[in-house]
Amino acid sequence: MPLSRRQLLRTGVTGSIAALVGVSAVSSARFAAPRWLGEPFSLGVASGEPTSDGVVLWTRLAPDPLAPDGYGGMTVDAVTVDYEVAEDEQFTKVVVRGSALATRALGHSVHPEVAGLAPDRWYYYRFRAGSAISPIGRTRTAPPPHSPTERLRFAFASCQSWSSGYYTAYEHLSAEDLDLVVHLGDYIYETSWILARRGAHMPPQLAGEAVDLTGYRLRYAQAKGEAPLQAAHAAFPWLVTLDDHELDNNWAGDSPGLGLDVYRLPPLFRRRKAAAFQAMYEHQPMRLAQLPAGPSMHLHRRYRFGDLAEFTMIDTRQYRTPQACGDGSAVIGCADR
Repeated sequence: MPLSRRQLLRTGVTGSIAALVGVSAVSSARFAAPRWLGEPFSLGVASGEPTSDGVVLWTRLAPDPLAPDGYGGMTVDAVTVDYEVAEDEQFTKVVVRGSALATRALGHSVHPEVAGLAPDRWYYYRFRAGSAISPIGRTRTAPPPHSPTERLRFAFASCQSWSSGYYTAYEHLSAEDLDLVVHLGDYIYETSWILARRGAHMPPQLAGEAVDLTGYRLRYAQAKGEAPLQAAHAAFPWLVTLDDHELDNNWAGDSPGLGLDVYRLPPLFRRRKAAAFQAMYEHQPMRLAQLPAGPSMHLHRRYRFGDLAEFTMIDTRQYRTPQACGDGSAVIGCADR
């Protein structure tokens, strides 16, 4: 079931909501990783939401990312995840060390918000859980707001339907000379189509359509299992918003998409929305401000890069009305047109 803010406040693993959602170290208590943890960093690492003095780091412990229960092969126990940020890839000049708590409530994901960094420069980061060390990620802080900035190179991505083809575009993207990646939505698709991946194996737990937290977690695990996508996340900081397929095709506000299933009933659609939003938060480098509150998630926000650029991340779904005229396909006989 998706997690509400009330449940977060009641859970209090270390007496702090920040610890529970894996933001930063707020307690001296440590929770050991199971010895049998295996490879917990199977979904890679990521960073995002860059400011002039910090970024958000992300990973999720998932030794068995497609485990049918959606918990990635983890037990119910919390795990302390340590992280380091350094000026060099060899980590001889570490500038930040900290820890975050990975809990079952949020799929053992962590989102430490790192501050106190120098503006407009590259950093390297990594995580540790028990004896396991993550791949190394690279991230970059933004120039100070309004400061003279000569150059910003960014790429945008969207509509990465796993079923519609392979992720080779991300191989090219990760090799580019970029400062930032902006993802405009449809990071996952809720369906289990096999289109351009004909012959690909689809595990039974991925059959059908995602409608609950387990289903959405498995869709993200499927996407993030792709090595090219992991490489692109590890190479640059990202800014992420959603479109429709993170939840349901063509959903708008409180209105479900075009399907005719039971989840069109308002209470069930709100439950489905809460599950989709929680799974999105669990799998993206987002700040605590983006932690969902049931079927609501704060996605509109703004980031500045010197005097050169300002990114306004908009939310084109939660506040809109349903699309008119059968998603615009009707050209006659539709007064709403």
